[in-house]
Amino acid sequence: MIGLPGIETLVRTFGPFLIPATLFVLGAIGYLFLWLLTRNRRETYAADE
Repeated sequence: MIGLPGIETLVRTFGPFLIPATLFVLGAIGYLFLWLLTRNRRETYAADE
């Protein structure tokens, strides 16, 4: 990387860890989105009754 020596050092140091960490974060965001979606649908169904 040109012009970003700090980021290059981080990628060189934590490179093998970045892929699983990124996948974990994306999975957690997806799980949170689905949880909020189902919670919203439950509240909508409860209001209909």
